[in-house]
Amino acid sequence: MVVKPEFGVVTQNAGLRDRVLASYSGLRVTWFDGWHPALEEALQSLPEMETCPHELFRLLVQNPGPARKRAALVSEKGVPVAVVGLRQRGHYSWEPVTQWIVPGAIFPAQPGYLVRALEALGRDLWVAWWRMGGPPPFSPLIRSMESMPTHRMHSCQDFEQYWRETSHFKTVRRVRNRCRDLTLAINKPGAAAWTIRNWQSTWLDHPTSADPGLSDRILVAEYLERHGRHFTLSLLDGDRLAGSATLTVQHRDLVAGVLYREPEYDPYGIGNRLVDLSFCFAAEHGYETLDIGGGHDYKKHWAPQEGERWWFNISPEPLFWMKRTVQWASKLRKRSGVVVEQ
Repeated sequence: MVVKPEFGVVTQNAGLRDRVLASYSGLRVTWFDGWHPALEEALQSLPEMETCPHELFRLLVQNPGPARKRAALVSEKGVPVAVVGLRQRGHYSWEPVTQWIVPGAIFPAQPGYLVRALEALGRDLWVAWWRMGGPPPFSPLIRSMESMPTHRMHSCQDFEQYWRETSHFKTVRRVRNRCRDLTLAINKPGAAAWTIRNWQSTWLDHPTSADPGLSDRILVAEYLERHGRHFTLSLLDGDRLAGSATLTVQHRDLVAGVLYREPEYDPYGIGNRLVDLSFCFAAEHGYETLDIGGGHDYKKHWAPQEGERWWFNISPEPLFWMKRTVQWASKLRKRSGVVVEQ
Protein backbone atom coordinates (compact mmCIF):
# COMPACT_ATOMS: atom_id res chain seq x y z
CA MET A 1 0.00 0.00 0.00
CA VAL A 2 1.18 3.52 -0.82
CA VAL A 3 0.14 6.53 1.21
CA LYS A 4 1.14 9.90 -0.17
CA PRO A 5 2.78 12.35 2.26
CA GLU A 6 -0.44 14.30 2.68
CA PHE A 7 -2.25 11.06 3.73
CA GLY A 8 -5.02 12.01 1.31
CA VAL A 9 -4.91 9.25 -1.32
CA VAL A 10 -4.59 5.56 -0.64
CA THR A 11 -4.61 2.36 -2.65
CA GLN A 12 -6.27 -0.87 -1.53
CA ASN A 13 -4.24 -3.56 0.22
CA ALA A 14 -4.61 -6.18 2.99
CA GLY A 15 -5.81 -4.59 6.23
CA LEU A 16 -7.24 -1.47 4.58
CA ARG A 17 -10.97 -1.57 3.92
CA ASP A 18 -11.99 2.01 3.18
CA ARG A 19 -10.74 4.91 1.15
CA VAL A 20 -10.63 8.38 2.63
CA LEU A 21 -14.11 9.46 3.73
CA ALA A 22 -15.74 12.78 3.08
CA SER A 23 -14.41 15.62 5.17
CA TYR A 24 -16.12 17.02 8.25
CA SER A 25 -15.18 20.57 9.22
CA GLY A 26 -12.14 20.30 7.00
CA LEU A 27 -10.92 17.02 8.50
CA ARG A 28 -10.32 13.85 6.48
CA VAL A 29 -10.39 10.30 7.78
CA THR A 30 -8.56 7.20 6.51
CA TRP A 31 -9.66 3.88 8.03
CA PHE A 32 -7.53 0.79 8.68
CA ASP A 33 -8.47 -2.67 9.92
CA GLY A 34 -5.02 -3.17 11.43
CA TRP A 35 -1.92 -1.25 12.33
CA HIS A 36 -0.15 0.35 9.37
CA PRO A 37 3.07 2.33 8.73
CA ALA A 38 0.92 5.38 7.91
CA LEU A 39 -0.58 5.21 11.40
CA GLU A 40 2.87 4.83 12.94
CA GLU A 41 4.24 7.83 11.08
CA ALA A 42 1.26 9.96 12.09
CA LEU A 43 1.43 8.77 15.69
CA GLN A 44 5.01 9.92 16.07
CA SER A 45 3.99 13.45 15.05
CA LEU A 46 1.31 13.72 17.77
CA PRO A 47 1.63 14.61 21.46
CA GLU A 48 1.97 11.56 23.69
CA MET A 49 -0.78 10.97 26.24
CA GLU A 50 0.63 10.97 29.79
CA THR A 51 -1.27 7.88 30.92
CA CYS A 52 -1.13 6.06 27.58
CA PRO A 53 2.24 6.36 25.80
CA HIS A 54 2.36 5.79 22.05
CA GLU A 55 3.73 2.29 22.59
CA LEU A 56 0.80 1.32 24.80
CA PHE A 57 -1.74 2.89 22.45
CA ARG A 58 -0.30 0.92 19.53
CA LEU A 59 -0.47 -2.30 21.58
CA LEU A 60 -4.11 -1.59 22.48
CA VAL A 61 -5.11 -1.11 18.85
CA GLN A 62 -3.35 -4.35 17.89
CA ASN A 63 -4.49 -6.37 20.91
CA PRO A 64 -6.87 -9.21 19.85
CA GLY A 65 -10.19 -9.67 21.58
CA PRO A 66 -13.79 -10.73 21.00
CA ALA A 67 -14.74 -7.37 19.45
CA ARG A 68 -13.72 -5.93 16.12
CA LYS A 69 -11.24 -3.04 16.18
CA ARG A 70 -10.50 -0.32 13.69
CA ALA A 71 -7.99 2.51 13.49
CA ALA A 72 -8.39 5.89 11.83
CA LEU A 73 -5.95 8.56 10.74
CA VAL A 74 -7.52 12.02 10.93
CA SER A 75 -5.80 14.82 9.04
CA GLU A 76 -6.30 18.46 8.12
CA LYS A 77 -4.77 19.86 4.93
CA GLY A 78 -2.55 16.79 4.74
CA VAL A 79 -1.26 17.11 8.33
CA PRO A 80 -2.16 14.39 10.88
CA VAL A 81 -4.19 15.74 13.80
CA ALA A 82 -5.29 12.47 15.46
CA VAL A 83 -4.86 8.71 15.41
CA VAL A 84 -7.95 6.91 16.70
CA GLY A 85 -8.40 3.35 17.95
CA LEU A 86 -11.96 2.03 18.25
CA ARG A 87 -13.54 -1.13 19.62
CA GLN A 88 -16.97 -2.24 18.45
CA ARG A 89 -19.56 -2.37 21.23
CA GLY A 90 -22.75 -3.25 19.35
CA HIS A 91 -24.29 -3.55 15.90
CA TYR A 92 -23.89 0.16 15.22
CA SER A 93 -21.79 1.58 18.05
CA TRP A 94 -18.09 1.91 18.81
CA GLU A 95 -15.95 3.11 21.71
CA PRO A 96 -12.32 4.21 22.11
CA VAL A 97 -9.96 1.34 22.95
CA THR A 98 -8.95 3.24 26.11
CA GLN A 99 -12.56 3.41 27.34
CA TRP A 100 -12.83 3.25 31.17
CA ILE A 101 -9.37 1.62 31.20
CA VAL A 102 -6.86 4.46 30.99
CA PRO A 103 -7.75 7.62 32.95
CA GLY A 104 -7.37 10.90 31.10
CA ALA A 105 -6.80 9.24 27.72
CA ILE A 106 -9.06 8.83 24.67
CA PHE A 107 -6.66 8.86 21.70
CA PRO A 108 -3.60 10.90 20.63
CA ALA A 109 -4.58 14.22 19.08
CA GLN A 110 -3.27 17.72 18.60
CA PRO A 111 -4.61 20.23 21.14
CA GLY A 112 -8.16 21.29 20.29
CA TYR A 113 -8.79 18.42 17.88
CA LEU A 114 -10.13 15.70 20.15
CA VAL A 115 -13.87 16.36 19.74
CA ARG A 116 -13.44 17.53 16.15
CA ALA A 117 -11.82 14.17 15.36
CA LEU A 118 -14.69 12.33 17.07
CA GLU A 119 -17.15 14.25 14.88
CA ALA A 120 -15.18 13.52 11.72
CA LEU A 121 -15.20 9.74 12.25
CA GLY A 122 -18.81 9.45 11.13
CA ARG A 123 -19.53 6.63 13.59
CA ASP A 124 -21.98 6.16 16.44
CA LEU A 125 -19.63 6.53 19.42
CA TRP A 126 -19.99 6.19 23.17
CA VAL A 127 -17.26 8.11 24.94
CA ALA A 128 -16.21 8.16 28.60
CA TRP A 129 -14.77 11.58 29.43
CA TRP A 130 -13.08 11.24 32.81
CA ARG A 131 -10.10 12.92 34.40
CA MET A 132 -9.80 15.09 31.31
CA GLY A 133 -9.43 18.37 33.19
CA GLY A 134 -13.00 19.57 32.65
CA PRO A 135 -16.27 18.82 30.83
CA PRO A 136 -16.40 17.85 27.15
CA PRO A 137 -16.42 20.73 24.64
CA PHE A 138 -19.71 21.44 22.89
CA SER A 139 -20.56 19.46 19.78
CA PRO A 140 -23.82 19.52 17.79
CA LEU A 141 -23.36 15.77 17.24
CA ILE A 142 -23.56 14.89 20.96
CA ARG A 143 -26.99 13.23 21.29
CA SER A 144 -27.01 12.43 24.99
CA MET A 145 -24.76 13.10 27.94
CA GLU A 146 -24.68 11.99 31.55
CA SER A 147 -22.48 13.31 34.33
CA MET A 148 -21.63 11.77 37.68
CA PRO A 149 -19.89 13.29 40.70
CA THR A 150 -16.59 11.73 41.76
CA HIS A 151 -14.89 11.46 45.15
CA ARG A 152 -11.27 12.29 45.94
CA MET A 153 -9.06 12.62 49.00
CA HIS A 154 -6.04 14.93 49.02
CA SER A 155 -2.89 13.84 50.79
CA CYS A 156 -2.95 17.05 52.84
CA GLN A 157 -6.24 15.90 54.36
CA ASP A 158 -6.45 13.65 57.39
CA PHE A 159 -8.46 10.81 55.87
CA GLU A 160 -9.02 9.08 59.21
CA GLN A 161 -10.46 12.31 60.58
CA TYR A 162 -12.78 12.50 57.57
CA TRP A 163 -13.91 8.92 58.24
CA ARG A 164 -14.66 9.88 61.83
CA GLU A 165 -16.77 12.78 60.58
CA THR A 166 -18.73 10.46 58.28
CA SER A 167 -19.07 7.84 61.04
CA HIS A 168 -17.14 5.39 58.88
CA PHE A 169 -14.09 4.95 61.07
CA LYS A 170 -15.84 2.34 63.23
CA THR A 171 -16.14 0.15 60.13
CA VAL A 172 -12.51 0.77 59.17
CA ARG A 173 -11.26 -0.10 62.63
CA ARG A 174 -13.39 -3.26 62.72
CA VAL A 175 -12.15 -4.60 59.38
CA ARG A 176 -8.54 -3.78 60.25
CA ASN A 177 -8.91 -6.04 63.24
CA ARG A 178 -10.64 -8.82 61.30
CA CYS A 179 -8.01 -8.77 58.54
CA ARG A 180 -4.99 -8.54 60.84
CA ASP A 181 -3.81 -12.08 59.92
CA LEU A 182 -3.92 -11.37 56.18
CA THR A 183 -0.70 -10.26 54.46
CA LEU A 184 -0.45 -7.30 52.11
CA ALA A 185 1.43 -7.80 48.83
CA ILE A 186 2.11 -5.11 46.21
CA ASN A 187 2.18 -6.18 42.55
CA LYS A 188 2.23 -9.89 43.25
CA PRO A 189 2.96 -11.60 39.90
CA GLY A 190 -0.32 -12.38 38.14
CA ALA A 191 -2.43 -10.49 40.69
CA ALA A 192 -3.53 -7.75 38.29
CA ALA A 193 -4.92 -10.22 35.73
CA TRP A 194 -6.48 -12.33 38.52
CA THR A 195 -8.22 -9.27 39.95
CA ILE A 196 -9.49 -8.00 36.61
CA ARG A 197 -10.77 -11.37 35.39
CA ASN A 198 -12.61 -12.12 38.63
CA TRP A 199 -14.02 -8.61 38.88
CA GLN A 200 -15.28 -8.88 35.31
CA SER A 201 -16.94 -12.26 35.82
CA THR A 202 -18.58 -11.04 39.02
CA TRP A 203 -20.05 -7.80 37.71
CA LEU A 204 -20.72 -8.48 34.03
CA ASP A 205 -24.46 -8.31 33.34
CA HIS A 206 -24.36 -11.56 31.38
CA PRO A 207 -21.63 -13.84 32.80
CA THR A 208 -21.69 -16.10 29.74
CA SER A 209 -20.88 -13.25 27.36
CA ALA A 210 -17.40 -11.94 26.68
CA ASP A 211 -16.29 -8.52 27.84
CA PRO A 212 -14.85 -6.85 24.72
CA GLY A 213 -12.47 -4.79 26.84
CA LEU A 214 -11.18 -7.51 29.19
CA SER A 215 -7.94 -8.34 27.38
CA ASP A 216 -7.27 -4.62 26.86
CA ARG A 217 -7.71 -3.90 30.57
CA ILE A 218 -5.24 -6.64 31.47
CA LEU A 219 -2.77 -5.46 28.82
CA VAL A 220 -2.86 -1.90 30.20
CA ALA A 221 -2.45 -3.03 33.81
CA GLU A 222 0.55 -5.23 33.06
CA TYR A 223 2.19 -2.63 30.80
CA LEU A 224 1.81 0.21 33.30
CA GLU A 225 2.91 -2.05 36.17
CA ARG A 226 6.20 -2.68 34.36
CA HIS A 227 6.66 1.08 34.13
CA GLY A 228 5.76 1.80 37.77
CA ARG A 229 2.41 3.38 36.85
CA HIS A 230 0.02 0.69 38.06
CA PHE A 231 -0.28 -1.09 41.40
CA THR A 232 -2.25 -4.09 42.59
CA LEU A 233 -2.75 -4.30 46.34
CA SER A 234 -3.47 -7.89 47.38
CA LEU A 235 -4.40 -9.48 50.68
CA LEU A 236 -3.09 -13.01 51.10
CA ASP A 237 -4.30 -15.76 53.37
CA GLY A 238 -1.09 -17.74 53.45
CA ASP A 239 -0.29 -18.21 49.77
CA ARG A 240 -3.88 -17.72 48.66
CA LEU A 241 -5.18 -14.48 47.15
CA ALA A 242 -8.18 -13.40 49.20
CA GLY A 243 -8.79 -10.12 47.39
CA SER A 244 -7.11 -7.36 45.43
CA ALA A 245 -7.61 -3.77 44.28
CA THR A 246 -5.95 -1.99 41.36
CA LEU A 247 -4.65 1.60 41.18
CA THR A 248 -3.39 3.62 38.20
CA VAL A 249 -1.08 6.62 38.35
CA GLN A 250 -2.04 9.85 36.59
CA HIS A 251 0.21 12.86 37.15
CA ARG A 252 0.82 12.69 40.92
CA ASP A 253 -2.57 11.14 41.60
CA LEU A 254 -3.74 7.58 42.14
CA VAL A 255 -6.95 6.51 40.41
CA ALA A 256 -8.87 3.54 41.79
CA GLY A 257 -9.52 0.77 39.28
CA VAL A 258 -11.28 -2.50 40.06
CA LEU A 259 -11.63 -4.52 43.24
CA TYR A 260 -12.39 -8.18 43.81
CA ARG A 261 -12.60 -10.34 46.93
CA GLU A 262 -13.29 -14.04 47.25
CA PRO A 263 -16.85 -14.49 48.60
CA GLU A 264 -15.79 -16.60 51.59
CA TYR A 265 -13.82 -13.61 52.90
CA ASP A 266 -16.82 -11.30 52.94
CA PRO A 267 -17.21 -11.68 56.74
CA TYR A 268 -13.74 -10.18 57.07
CA GLY A 269 -14.90 -6.98 55.36
CA ILE A 270 -12.01 -7.42 52.96
CA GLY A 271 -13.40 -4.98 50.40
CA ASN A 272 -13.40 -2.19 52.96
CA ARG A 273 -9.91 -3.19 54.08
CA LEU A 274 -8.58 -2.92 50.51
CA VAL A 275 -10.04 0.57 50.14
CA ASP A 276 -8.50 1.53 53.49
CA LEU A 277 -5.13 0.20 52.32
CA SER A 278 -5.43 2.16 49.08
CA PHE A 279 -5.65 5.42 51.03
CA CYS A 280 -2.73 4.39 53.22
CA PHE A 281 -0.67 3.45 50.15
CA ALA A 282 -1.40 6.80 48.47
CA ALA A 283 -0.35 8.76 51.57
CA GLU A 284 2.78 6.69 52.26
CA HIS A 285 4.05 7.09 48.69
CA GLY A 286 3.40 10.80 48.45
CA TYR A 287 0.61 10.91 45.88
CA GLU A 288 -1.36 14.13 45.88
CA THR A 289 -4.83 12.60 45.67
CA LEU A 290 -6.64 9.29 45.58
CA ASP A 291 -9.60 9.36 43.20
CA ILE A 292 -12.11 6.61 43.99
CA GLY A 293 -14.55 7.62 41.26
CA GLY A 294 -18.31 7.75 41.61
CA GLY A 295 -21.48 5.84 40.90
CA HIS A 296 -22.00 4.30 44.35
CA ASP A 297 -23.44 6.00 47.40
CA TYR A 298 -20.96 4.38 49.80
CA LYS A 299 -18.06 6.35 48.30
CA LYS A 300 -19.16 9.54 50.05
CA HIS A 301 -18.17 7.88 53.35
CA TRP A 302 -14.62 7.42 52.08
CA ALA A 303 -13.85 10.75 50.42
CA PRO A 304 -15.52 14.11 49.75
CA GLN A 305 -17.09 14.87 46.41
CA GLU A 306 -14.75 16.60 43.99
CA GLY A 307 -15.00 16.67 40.21
CA GLU A 308 -17.24 14.90 37.71
CA ARG A 309 -17.01 12.36 34.97
CA TRP A 310 -19.06 12.34 31.77
CA TRP A 311 -20.45 9.72 29.42
CA PHE A 312 -21.87 10.78 26.07
CA ASN A 313 -23.04 9.54 22.70
CA ILE A 314 -21.81 11.32 19.57
CA SER A 315 -23.41 10.35 16.29
CA PRO A 316 -23.83 11.83 12.78
CA GLU A 317 -27.35 12.69 11.67
CA PRO A 318 -28.05 9.66 9.39
CA LEU A 319 -26.80 7.11 11.92
CA PHE A 320 -28.61 8.81 14.78
CA TRP A 321 -31.98 8.69 13.04
CA MET A 322 -31.40 5.17 11.74
CA LYS A 323 -30.71 4.02 15.29
CA ARG A 324 -33.80 5.81 16.59
CA THR A 325 -35.93 4.20 13.87
CA VAL A 326 -34.63 0.73 14.76
CA GLN A 327 -35.38 1.38 18.45
CA TRP A 328 -38.92 2.57 17.69
CA ALA A 329 -39.55 -0.45 15.45
CA SER A 330 -38.29 -2.79 18.16
CA LYS A 331 -40.61 -1.22 20.73
CA LEU A 332 -43.57 -1.51 18.36
CA ARG A 333 -42.84 -5.20 17.73
CA LYS A 334 -42.70 -5.90 21.45
CA ARG A 335 -45.99 -4.08 22.05
CA SER A 336 -47.57 -5.92 19.15
CA GLY A 337 -46.36 -9.23 20.56
CA VAL A 338 -47.96 -8.51 23.93
CA VAL A 339 -51.31 -7.72 22.30
CA VAL A 340 -51.25 -10.95 20.28
CA GLU A 341 -50.50 -13.06 23.37
CA GLN A 342 -53.45 -11.53 25.21
